[in-house]
Amino acid sequence: MRQRSILHQLFVVLVLPLTLVTCKQGQPVPPEPELIGTLRVVIRPTWDGMPFHMNEVYHNVSDYRVKVEALKFYLGDVRFVDDGFFAAAKDVSYFDLQHDGDTVVWNNVPTGTWTSLRMGLGVPQALNDADPIVYPPGHPLSLALGTYWTWATAYRFVMFDGRYDLDGAGTGPVQQPFSMHTGVNVCYREFDLPLATPLVVNGTSTSTVVLELAVDRFFHSDGEVLDLATENQTHGNDPAHVVALKLTNNVINAFSAQ
Repeated sequence: MRQRSILHQLFVVLVLPLTLVTCKQGQPVPPEPELIGTLRVVIRPTWDGMPFHMNEVYHNVSDYRVKVEALKFYLGDVRFVDDGFFAAAKDVSYFDLQHDGDTVVWNNVPTGTWTSLRMGLGVPQALNDADPIVYPPGHPLSLALGTYWTWATAYRFVMFDGRYDLDGAGTGPVQQPFSMHTGVNVCYREFDLPLATPLVVNGTSTSTVVLELAVDRFFHSDGEVLDLATENQTHGNDPAHVVALKLTNNVINAFSAQ
């Protein structure tokens, strides 16, 4: 009996501290199998605070007429955050706003009450560098979505296409094309997104989080303007990625969470 007691004491001394270390602040908190839920993620685009509509003509910060014809993007390595603790929610998710917004459902997300999100705009490097053939149909990184740059062996992170007119007083068709596609690992950026109200995820019902995306902000952020007169194309072939990185920064600052 005494030998068993000594072994029990050794177990407490050696194993318990390891258990505590794995839960220290800032470390991932993996959910136990029974502590998982379902989250509905809604992307709600706006323009100057009003609902955004694809193919409608707007005036941007430079007073150019702008018509957005396609807007697609990836969010990667999404984590729930509360009081410095992180829980992995989704490795990568794809959004296509062709219908003036998009909604996806994430299964097997950790339950709890969360105050903010941390995520990356784009595809995390480990996934971006993998052979795309490994992703089956229906996967966010499937080749069927047409988001992979074969020549660059990398995914496009943000796909922003449309037409513009430098004459803000123009009345005719908006004809000049713009096409800005960010990609390659240097364009992957992580950011934090505080929630207006805590997100409660439980195992018995589907929770919802609404992410607003101010499309008008794609053209300006922190006093820096993306000028379509000279910055209207990027496809990963600029060694400095000037336009791509400017667009990336603008898109990150265009997000807000409800």
